[in-house]
Amino acid sequence: MSGKVDAARVVIVIPARYGSTRLPGKPLVDLAGKPMIQRVFEQAKKAKTAGRVIVATDDERIIKVVKGLAARPQ
Repeated sequence: MSGKVDAARVVIVIPARYGSTRLPGKPLVDLAGKPMIQRVFEQAKKAKTAGRVIVATDDERIIKVVKGLAARPQ
């Protein structure tokens, strides 16, 4: 093995649970004009060693936000 990472095989999975007991709706909390999940997603997309970024969620509101991000041009 050469030590190189095959980016096509690397996946980042972001857990985004809406029903948190300490802070319900945390992934959608506004941080300086953007929902938290958007900030995390944007940072994950910058990773050079990752081929895909997936958000694992339990809520349609989070899905709606993430689909909007994924549809934007890079």
